[in-house]
Amino acid sequence: MIQSADFDIKAWSHAVNMVVEPPKPEDPIQALKAAQRGDIPPTLMVPLVFTGIYSGTIHLTIEVLDHEPDTVAPGWEDVADVSLVIPEGKVYFNQPTGADAHEIGFMSAAEAGSYRARLHAVGRDADYDDVVDMSKERHRVQFWKAPPANTIVLTNASSAGKSLPGLVAMWQSNL
Repeated sequence: MIQSADFDIKAWSHAVNMVVEPPKPEDPIQALKAAQRGDIPPTLMVPLVFTGIYSGTIHLTIEVLDHEPDTVAPGWEDVADVSLVIPEGKVYFNQPTGADAHEIGFMSAAEAGSYRARLHAVGRDADYDDVVDMSKERHRVQFWKAPPANTIVLTNASSAGKSLPGLVAMWQSNL
């Protein structure tokens, strides 16, 4: 199961990816044969965190919930709910260049499936489009199992967050 986590991570080109690597066969011969047949599922890579900064370190909190939150937590400028299908595999967040990765667990076949993610952000306008060492912005992603649904923008107070619905629609069309 994926686990809640709290860490600093480097963003690149306004994004931090959520990645799910499919499990590899334990037998190297079988892994090679599966690769030759094209039987290895692709790695899921979703730019789930959209930053205001172009590049630099942000603070990211991951929470795994049993159900949809009852209310929107105060203090967040931008909050949106999105749907995604999380396959079986090792789950981590990383800088799109792959240089900075933070594993949050393994999604088993029984746990894999349709999830909602509530994306929170604050401070995206502070250093918009800048390259910084440590950003003032913070992000939180909450996950819970739920059937697919349309993207819902719950609050959108930052200028940088205005493009979020369009960006979500773009990556969902590529999944």
